[in-house]
Amino acid sequence: MSEVVVTDSTVLIYLAKLDDLSHLDELFDSAYVPETVYEEVVTRGRDEQYADALQVEAAADRFLDVRELPDETANRADEIQESSGLERGECTAIAVAEAEDARCLTDDHAARKTAESLGVAVGGTIYVLLEALDHGRLSFEEYVDELDALTDDGFRMSASLYRRAVDAGEDFAD
Repeated sequence: MSEVVVTDSTVLIYLAKLDDLSHLDELFDSAYVPETVYEEVVTRGRDEQYADALQVEAAADRFLDVRELPDETANRADEIQESSGLERGECTAIAVAEAEDARCLTDDHAARKTAESLGVAVGGTIYVLLEALDHGRLSFEEYVDELDALTDDGFRMSASLYRRAVDAGEDFAD
């Protein structure tokens, strides 16, 4: 697959909870993490003693590309934040994705809508799992187990979204 992704904190955290961060390395050409997102997940996460913070930190040592924002991209993130009211990490992920012509990985509905309105392709944790299924890194049964584990870990997913995710997975499994 020839695709670059930029991820915000939620996708990193949930993939870490599933022990699936390696999908970002295996499925995409590059996985960028804005420095503000890294700080939010790893620096603050370590302070709070979250196990997923250590997994993200280890992945950053191996394959995640932590990006410092150039002034132009930081200014764009400021503009996005002012107009959208989103959190800083989401805004920087959108701004980097826009600058790099990459897909923005976020599970936040408002962030997805904002990115789409700017012409930025979006995806989220379920998108990554679907890609893993499509590329044979997960069986259909493992994919459904991962969806169930997400909800067990506090991932907010309505019954209709769960059903759509399972149906989409069935399409890949056929």
